[in-house]
Amino acid sequence: MFKFFKKEKGAATLPVVLLIGGIIVEISIAGAFLAYFLSQSGFGLKLSAEALAAAQSGIEDAKLRIVRDKNFTASPNPYTVDVGNRSAEVTVCRNLRTVSSACDTAMSGKYEVTSLGSALAKRRQLRAIFYVDDTTGEIKLESLIEVAL
Repeated sequence: MFKFFKKEKGAATLPVVLLIGGIIVEISIAGAFLAYFLSQSGFGLKLSAEALAAAQSGIEDAKLRIVRDKNFTASPNPYTVDVGNRSAEVTVCRNLRTVSSACDTAMSGKYEVTSLGSALAKRRQLRAIFYVDDTTGEIKLESLIEVAL
């Protein structure tokens, strides 16, 4: 009679062990997902900052090219500036500015530089307007804004 009770006690512990094991596995999977999503959000911020830095490099490169050549334009065909593993697509409009499409509205005596920086899937765009004095060659930054994509 005692052998029968021992078998029933052992049979009851198996479902309890499986239940506790299942709960532990579920908690560990939830923790792994949480860690993944938290790391991705921080990584996304880093990529966005790198895209902005690439766009700023594109603006500075265009400024340098304008200083060297007062008649420089890169419109309608933009050029690419590589910044490490990141890149910026730069459009330079002379005596024109962008309203609805690139370089579509007259603006005399000024340059508009649009730089689209990209880092993997993140993209940031900056637009700068420069005034260049034809006699002295002095270049002044009039505005620098980030354009929503």
